[in-house]
Amino acid sequence: MSKASDGIELTRVGPGTVMGDLMRCYWIPALMSSELERDGAPVRLMLLGEKLIAFRDSDGRVGVMDHRCPHRCASLFLGRNEARGLRCIYHGWKFDVAGNCVDMPSIPPPGFMQKVKAKAYKVIERAGLVWVYMGACAEPPQLPGFEILDMPQVEIKVSFIQRDCNYLQALEGEIDTSHFGFLHAGHVDPTDLAEDEPVLNTVLNRAPEYHLTDQPWGTQYAGYRAAGPGQTYWRFGNFLFPFWTQAPNGEFASHMHARAWVPLDDEHTMFCYIWWKRAASSMAPVAATSSCPTPAIGSVVGAWRRTPAMTGASTGQRSATIRSTAVLMASTCRTKPLPKAWDRSSITSLSTWRRRTK
Repeated sequence: MSKASDGIELTRVGPGTVMGDLMRCYWIPALMSSELERDGAPVRLMLLGEKLIAFRDSDGRVGVMDHRCPHRCASLFLGRNEARGLRCIYHGWKFDVAGNCVDMPSIPPPGFMQKVKAKAYKVIERAGLVWVYMGACAEPPQLPGFEILDMPQVEIKVSFIQRDCNYLQALEGEIDTSHFGFLHAGHVDPTDLAEDEPVLNTVLNRAPEYHLTDQPWGTQYAGYRAAGPGQTYWRFGNFLFPFWTQAPNGEFASHMHARAWVPLDDEHTMFCYIWWKRAASSMAPVAATSSCPTPAIGSVVGAWRRTPAMTGASTGQRSATIRSTAVLMASTCRTKPLPKAWDRSSITSLSTWRRRTK
């Protein structure tokens, strides 16, 4: 049994918290590159309890910084994106993508402008995403080594969906393999399935056994069932630090993907799904190159930055042949309803931090 203090350490993500400091050591997928236009309006976003703004300057560079101007704390979300910088509408101070003050209309003492800096974070664009590093290291780590990130940009699909829960509650449900037979396949009659249909094993035995083993990278987790004489049916749920998962929804060779459960704050999570557009149907051979079917993701509370909610039938399960080659760590954690993390009285709702001005 875990203690209440353990739950707090695992679920709180604001500055100075245990998990918040850990997550700031990694690159975080923040928003789609397509959401930012050159010299276009800034976009509000929230990551790890911090209210931020993102913009693309005249040269195409992206900046992600604290939404408050360091002068009088006016929101830079209302600023004007012009000539390689974002200008605060209060007194006209202007900042580049690195947070440097590059213009100060009210003449200050010599050298004063060079001392002023907005809080800005390092940014990388890859796979159609804007990645943000919020840590303190001068040299940030590499991006996650997911195979999907090495695919051509035209073959990668990305979606964002908000969920109103703590990140760990969402992540645990993602890698929980035992609920599949009761929830997703609970309506399936085994007599309607062919003998070579992989999901048949889940329907015949909806309560798997579990296997955990220590590995150089952590703990390996899987659910397994008997699948006929001398055969075993495995489902691997992969958890990769700090909030990435890989669900068993098909063979790795044809279903390259990565799913991030990015904490917006302690009570709201951004589900970031990156997958291969040419993923084969679960019932087709691995070499097939049919269009990627719309993945089922369960209950969708709302769309993040107006991204349409994803609906449709499940892609099916080819879990019997999933290889245990991309596993880091898997575990479960019991969480309870969480209190409010911080005072949001300055905004009408959290959704205002995921919309662009008209």
